[in-house]
Amino acid sequence: MPYFDHAATTFISKDVIKTMTVVYERYNGNPSSLHDVGIAARKKMNQAKNSIANSLNTQRTSLLFTGSGTEANNLAIKGFYTKHKHARFITSTVEHHATLNTFKFLEKEGADVVYVKVDHSGHIDFDSLKKALSHEKHNFISLIYINNELGTLLDLKKLKSKLDTVDHTLHLDMIQAPVHTPIDFQTLNIDMASLSAHKFNGPKGIGLLYIKNTQNIENLIHGGKQEFNKRAGTENLANICGFDKALTLSQADTSIHNSHTKKLSETLLTALDKLHVDYRLNGQPLEEKRISAILNLGFNGITADMLSFELNKLGYYVSLGSACDSDNIEASHVLKAINVPSPYIDGSIRISLSKENTVASVIDLANAIHSILKQNRDD
Repeated sequence: MPYFDHAATTFISKDVIKTMTVVYERYNGNPSSLHDVGIAARKKMNQAKNSIANSLNTQRTSLLFTGSGTEANNLAIKGFYTKHKHARFITSTVEHHATLNTFKFLEKEGADVVYVKVDHSGHIDFDSLKKALSHEKHNFISLIYINNELGTLLDLKKLKSKLDTVDHTLHLDMIQAPVHTPIDFQTLNIDMASLSAHKFNGPKGIGLLYIKNTQNIENLIHGGKQEFNKRAGTENLANICGFDKALTLSQADTSIHNSHTKKLSETLLTALDKLHVDYRLNGQPLEEKRISAILNLGFNGITADMLSFELNKLGYYVSLGSACDSDNIEASHVLKAINVPSPYIDGSIRISLSKENTVASVIDLANAIHSILKQNRDD
């Protein structure tokens, strides 16, 4: 299938489906029940959680499962705010709406929120960050690790060097990360991070908040004592096991995935160049600090919604930007933040690639784009 929207969601793998099917068939108890059926479910859940913790090089007690990546971001940000209302809250202008709109909510609640600028490539403007940091207050910083629209990769080493002199808590939105890069929380040495299984061939409806110290946040959902008394509600055992399987597979495959998607990206851009298509690569060049699987391309002479519509009719599936904001056809806040010039900003689409795509399919996509642009000019 010529599906080029893997940053929005990936297709669940057959191995993950098999794993989840076994759970649905054999482990139907409530993990909180104190009889054999419930105890079997709890043992299975703890086994999966231990496996996930091992994959991420952390402890099971630092992993809180949620219903989505959006909930994980909310739990990190709102959960911290509830306990530390006098902190300064810092984020950037190119965050996913799951983060950005959470900070806008905190502003309405009276929080001290600062939005850090980015450069023309989408990287953090560290001068802007320096001005934002407070030496009188605790700083809660939440930033996206791999930008879901541009593919920009956060310079974590440089970021942490800027935070050395201030009291801070660092949360990273790593939702796009697992399929692209190995994750080792001991090495990363951060305070919190959000993940979501459907971004790496796992099931929808299961997210994860890694948190070094669970006492730093307050619950958003109250009820039972699940998830170390931080997220009430009966655990979704099948999804947790699906998360485990998908994470194991994706973390073992990052180098192959990156090599393949780099080849695909280079092939696509070369094909567009050979066809003399008037386009702009928004964000970093391929050889810079970014992942190659996410390409944000602006095309001259057509609107993004029209180009996406025409590609869809031909059976090519791309995105206007973040799929979580699909009802909004205005130019992306991310593209505005990096000052993409008109008319390219109006004709910008996101093409996100995976190991499931082929060289032939991206050449076909380039030809389809060229054909649509030519037809649009002729009309």
